[in-house]
Amino acid sequence: MEMYLKEFSEENSTDYIALYKEFIQYNSDLVPDILDIKCENIDDYHNLLKEIENRRNGNHIDKDWYHDGYYYLAYDNNELVGLGCIRNNLTEKGYEIWGNIAYGIRPTKRKMGYGTKIAMLLVDEAKEMGIKDIILCHYETNEISPKIFNKIGAEYLNTVISPYSGKTVLRYIIK
Repeated sequence: MEMYLKEFSEENSTDYIALYKEFIQYNSDLVPDILDIKCENIDDYHNLLKEIENRRNGNHIDKDWYHDGYYYLAYDNNELVGLGCIRNNLTEKGYEIWGNIAYGIRPTKRKMGYGTKIAMLLVDEAKEMGIKDIILCHYETNEISPKIFNKIGAEYLNTVISPYSGKTVLRYIIK
């Protein structure tokens, strides 16, 4: 497994559109949030690239959660297996409920160790960005993330109830 993160670019349009369609086909959770943006063709992908640039520059609708967001495609050799994001400069709300990192694994590539590897790559990238205390969060119903968080050295912080979704959120930290 030779894993690496790659920023979204024009050259990745075909890979990403196929990944997006797979998430939809499998009725999978759309995590990270960039998957909420419809992307079924090249015009949609161009709109997605604009939104990613806006989020990087702090021009987005989730400003009350974080200032700037960075989105990455995760490849194993030349195969797109997942994606992730790093939310920088969290607000209080983002710190308590979302955390700095989110990632999603292509439905047909799950249970192969990619979640752990992508999470670790995102943690390394967040550290390079200067984020000292990396916050990781997941809903109580998510049985996979606690295992991944444990493998990458995250320490449990606490459990909160999201006032926005009403769901139980478990919080972790990597220093």
